[in-house]
Amino acid sequence: MIRFTRKAIAESWAYYREHGLWNTLRSRDVPGLVQFAKYGFCGVIAVVFHAAIVYTIGLTINPAVGEHIPKEIKETRTMWNNSAAFFLSNFVAYGLNVMFVFKPGRHGKRKEITLFFIVSGISFFAGLFAIPLVFSAIDSNKGIEHFANLGFIVTSAMVNFVCRKFFVFAG
Repeated sequence: MIRFTRKAIAESWAYYREHGLWNTLRSRDVPGLVQFAKYGFCGVIAVVFHAAIVYTIGLTINPAVGEHIPKEIKETRTMWNNSAAFFLSNFVAYGLNVMFVFKPGRHGKRKEITLFFIVSGISFFAGLFAIPLVFSAIDSNKGIEHFANLGFIVTSAMVNFVCRKFFVFAG
């Protein structure tokens, strides 16, 4: 494992030195470690976008943030707010992945987008099921919505890279 890690780092560093930062960021034909790092960075942008939507809705339209909201109501609203944010943040994730990470072309555009959303949907439902688990595991109402939102994000992200790399995009 250590040998594999060293090799991946050396290969990525050599690619970066040869091609420079801008070409490394723009190219989709990069070493696996660079591709994963770019995927992670794009994921962070999509997560920030998702969280901004969740908390904007949770502080305004469908309140789910604060101790003044009963835990049972907060749980349901947290699930609804994450559901609403999913669609918008998924479009951001798709656009960033196509521009910077994966090579389109394994499937036609319509099928590619459909598969992308199916993979995201599977991950989304796994994350959505994490919310009630967090609410049942934590007795306190103080800050529980933040742990539930984090649980949603972490659970959703775990499966996405592998599924997108091997089922949706060409590489």
